[in-house]
Amino acid sequence: MSELPKDIENFLLNEVPKIAKQVDEKNEVPKEFLEKMKGVGLFNLRKNGLGGIYKAVRLASRSSPAIAHVIMISGSGSLKSGIDNSIFSVTITEPGGGTDIKGNLKTVAEEDSEGNAIINGEKVFGSNALYADYFIILAQGPQGPTLYLAERQDNIKIKPMDLISFRGAGISNVIYENTKAKRISQPGKGLREALELINYGRLGYGSIALGIAEGALEEAGKNALSKKIFNKELSEYQSIKWMYAEIEIKIKLLESLIDNAVKKYEKNNLLDPLDAAISKVSSGELAQRATWIGIQLLGGRGFTAGTLLERLNRDARVLDIGEGAREVLLDFIGDQAIKQYKQALI
Repeated sequence: MSELPKDIENFLLNEVPKIAKQVDEKNEVPKEFLEKMKGVGLFNLRKNGLGGIYKAVRLASRSSPAIAHVIMISGSGSLKSGIDNSIFSVTITEPGGGTDIKGNLKTVAEEDSEGNAIINGEKVFGSNALYADYFIILAQGPQGPTLYLAERQDNIKIKPMDLISFRGAGISNVIYENTKAKRISQPGKGLREALELINYGRLGYGSIALGIAEGALEEAGKNALSKKIFNKELSEYQSIKWMYAEIEIKIKLLESLIDNAVKKYEKNNLLDPLDAAISKVSSGELAQRATWIGIQLLGGRGFTAGTLLERLNRDARVLDIGEGAREVLLDFIGDQAIKQYKQALI
């Protein structure tokens, strides 16, 4: 896993936990905290590479997957646009649904010969939209689906969504009304480039899951493992050791997958969609299992509302749905596996 400057690591491990509960309860990151994040360099991680972005995402997710999501989306937006120290929103999904992106694309861009555009349409689940300095927009251009970049302006209307997961991540409905934008993809190739952005998120979800798993087991470790049941510490029971062993194995495997995917990206400047899909499917399985174990170890206390484990448990659930439904990705992974083994028989 890539290294980060110590001041950034310290901020993620010490400052983010202090505000995580407030962010969840208010469904918003305070403006002054976003400024602190900018000041420490959390929106300027492109120089640390994709691995550095994912390391920051993992550390933040131990206490606040919502803040981690803000970092992740801004990192992928920076990689796509080349603009640093800014918060990005990626707006792809439309009210008709997110799985069939092309079939539901109704947002329209009127474009001149220089790639300047006027955009009209509505997006849902706009990542970071509440905070964004820039918006990456998938719209129907003159030659087909195309990506555009718009700076924040009055012609962009934001309505925060009241979700049960990633509360405070700034996920919003976004309405573009004669919004000024600039084309940033090849004309008509926006769908492919949007999927590349989604692949950043799918691999990033793996990093979120690693953080959630570590956060859940650390919380259980501090509050449950030393308590005595029938004159024996909980940590001495074989069943408990096996729980921790199960998660530790899954953490190491997913960590290795992400590290290898990042190395391939650094070599080819392109993420492997199969790696991204496997990371995304694994993320839900790991995070949900780890939070279940954490709650189980705390017993009755694990059902207390407003705790770190309660938040992590809610956040873990979205990993099966966001950035592409689990079942759709299983179809893709299965197709790739069948193709590989069919060829092996020839």
